[in-house]
Amino acid sequence: MNWQETIATIVVLLGLGAGAFLFAQRPSFWIEFGWRLMQRVWPSVSGYISKRMPSEKEKEMQDCLRRGGEWDHFRKRCKG
Repeated sequence: MNWQETIATIVVLLGLGAGAFLFAQRPSFWIEFGWRLMQRVWPSVSGYISKRMPSEKEKEMQDCLRRGGEWDHFRKRCKG
């Protein structure tokens, strides 16, 4: 491990320690904060997760899988 990785590890550990310290001071605040944040973020997250593929791409994916290929979800095309 070189010196940059050592410093990065120390910074991450200090950040985790500071977060644990703040949480230990007032856990009810952080629990409510997380709950409210999730309530605000959830509509956009659920919309992104549940978004359907266009019907043309979906048919293309089914044809690919039927032929025994592997569908690349990032590039939206058949591999192999």
